[in-house]
Amino acid sequence: MLRRPPSASIVVLLALTASACGHSSAPPTKPPQATTVSAPVLPKEKAPAFGPDRIDGMLREAWKKEGVTPAPKADDATFLRRVYIDIAGTIPTAETVTRFLADGSPDKRKKIVDELLASPEYAEHWMNYWDDVLMGRESKGNQVDRVAFRYWLRSRFAAASPWDRIVRDLVAATGQNSIGGRKIKGPAMAATVPLGSDVPDKDDEDAVELDKINGAVNWTLRFENAPQDLSGNASRIFLGVQIQCAQCHDHKTESWKQDDFRKFTSAFLHLKPEAIDRGKAMGNIKRVDLVDAPKVLPRFANNPETKPYARAKATALDGTDLEKGEGTRKALAAWITSKENPWFAKAIVNRYWGHFLGRGFHDPVDDIRPSNPATMRELLDAIAADFSAHDFDLKHLVRTICATEAYQLAASAQAKTDAENKLWGRFHLVPLGPEELLNALLRATDIESAAQKAKVPNLDQLRANLVKQYVFLFEVDEEADEPDYSGTVTQALVLLNGALVAQGSRALPGSALAELASKPGGDAEKIDALVLRVLGRKPTAEERASWIAYVQNGSNGAKTTGPKKTGAGPIDRLANKGGKVTPKQAAYEDLLWALLNSSEFVFNH
Repeated sequence: MLRRPPSASIVVLLALTASACGHSSAPPTKPPQATTVSAPVLPKEKAPAFGPDRIDGMLREAWKKEGVTPAPKADDATFLRRVYIDIAGTIPTAETVTRFLADGSPDKRKKIVDELLASPEYAEHWMNYWDDVLMGRESKGNQVDRVAFRYWLRSRFAAASPWDRIVRDLVAATGQNSIGGRKIKGPAMAATVPLGSDVPDKDDEDAVELDKINGAVNWTLRFENAPQDLSGNASRIFLGVQIQCAQCHDHKTESWKQDDFRKFTSAFLHLKPEAIDRGKAMGNIKRVDLVDAPKVLPRFANNPETKPYARAKATALDGTDLEKGEGTRKALAAWITSKENPWFAKAIVNRYWGHFLGRGFHDPVDDIRPSNPATMRELLDAIAADFSAHDFDLKHLVRTICATEAYQLAASAQAKTDAENKLWGRFHLVPLGPEELLNALLRATDIESAAQKAKVPNLDQLRANLVKQYVFLFEVDEEADEPDYSGTVTQALVLLNGALVAQGSRALPGSALAELASKPGGDAEKIDALVLRVLGRKPTAEERASWIAYVQNGSNGAKTTGPKKTGAGPIDRLANKGGKVTPKQAAYEDLLWALLNSSEFVFNH
């Protein structure tokens, strides 16, 4: 699940909205003589004394040198919502916001980060993120089991596996791909691994069987017939090196040559998928056992498209010999994840910095090359060295980034001296990704509870369909070099007119608005509670006065109406479950609808 980098387009403008918040890739020289790649400085005995304070000092020095005045520190409510979305992929509950705002301890921001890293939502969110990065949105081939792959990913993040172990287990994976069964396609994957448990439910027979297989092999099987795509995918994602552009021919301006690409790809060919299920199983996943092979299979050696890779000698990007027979893929995995590899630590640090700060040191985050130089290369090297020294601990990396001054700045406008915000002098406005936005809408409206109370069938499939819709509409390629992002017309329209927002903003039995209406208190208290739930903060005095006037004056003279009628979908059918709508209830529904459509809700700020 990827959020797009900031770019420019069209914002959602509403009268009642809450106020808006605040190529080819290669190393510098041909391997193995690449000497200008800045490798992390690795410790010999113990981790260096490095942390957020050192990062802050280096950033302040850069700001001073470039004449950048950083934005003020974000308030507690803004930080809480921001860190929830970034780490857990959803917004905090109203109860969590209230508790956090009331906490007077000086280290409460650090404590909430630790709390989120220990939550099941952390594993769920990063399962979604890496499933999207590694596998894309569509399930490829009848041997790819996305459910098994997602279970495997979630278990790794739930167990706090270090990054080198995750990558090593992916690159050198062997074992059975699936328990078999019906194939589930594309974005429906988001509904196949229920949120709320660190490991599969042992009462679920299929989940128990999933423990017996190695879901990691499905990443390799996705590229079974195109090893050149597998090597390009691995190099780009794990090393930030886009060597795949040398696949067809040599480029005069690039250091990587076609021969380098062929040798690197050859290291991925020492494998053999052995069929467990014989015959065709239309619409079902075919079970295979992926094993290491001493030689390249004849189907690769005899295929004109893959013959050049089969004939090449397996070699790493720095010239290291990887030809080890059955141990070739293990040697490849060991080389990729080595602390001596100049790209491995830097690639993941750059990616995570981009995720949390809106822009990486290298932008795009998977394109580390001399012609795409890093902003503050020394800082990237230092963080990469620290990450390596802490044995590639992803949670340590997240704690480090979230504790920096740059991550905790407000998203307010700043001086023109850094109009593109390349030095992170303010927080980048970042649109919520598809799953993040869906999770936020579901949590803010509690429409799932309303659907359960109304006995709407197939809630898992309903959620899967919603993910599919939001992925299609919100996963767009925005221009990476724009300083801010403000949405698209299509995205605005789906929020304005979509069934989820339309029904989620209604006071249906079991919904958030119905619960709010049933509680004691006047309009001021109810509006405070509604804004806290949706936007994660208390309304300003001006907002409160305006919205109280609307729910009181807007309902004067209006008539009570029957339930709203809409479409025939599962969400739409909830409309028929509601009773008569009073004028004040309709005014509250309008207010909630406006809040859900506000830029403050759909952006991480």
